[in-house]
Amino acid sequence: TLRKYPSVPNLERMCTKEYVIPETDVTIDKGTLVMIPTYALHHDPEYFPDPEKFDPDRFSKENKNSFPQYTYLPFGEGPRICIGMRFGLMQVKVALATLLSKYEFSICEKSSVPLILAPVSPLTTAKGGIWLKISPRDS
Repeated sequence: TLRKYPSVPNLERMCTKEYVIPETDVTIDKGTLVMIPTYALHHDPEYFPDPEKFDPDRFSKENKNSFPQYTYLPFGEGPRICIGMRFGLMQVKVALATLLSKYEFSICEKSSVPLILAPVSPLTTAKGGIWLKISPRDS
């Protein structure tokens, strides 16, 4: 899900030294603010075939090397990687396990399928929200 809908669709980084883009005459000067289009990378069919398909197997041990390093950046990368990454992942696992053990979830008719993203938002959000029907599981 973080590939299809990254919480931050773009990352900004400051170029720390002059850099020439390989096989071009383009130079990025030191101090230049560089925008990294996370959403675009995550939806590029060159790196992720059939990018609109939700396929958790893309990240299995067998497939994790099928796309180049730094094309999947849900938490950023390098010295400025999100410090809450491990904590956030653990919280999500615990919350999901708890919720899925106690409730059944289904898509409500108010939700658009396929999902339509809000066109103007600094974060990846669904236009009109995501509506779910939640029912307690039978004990």
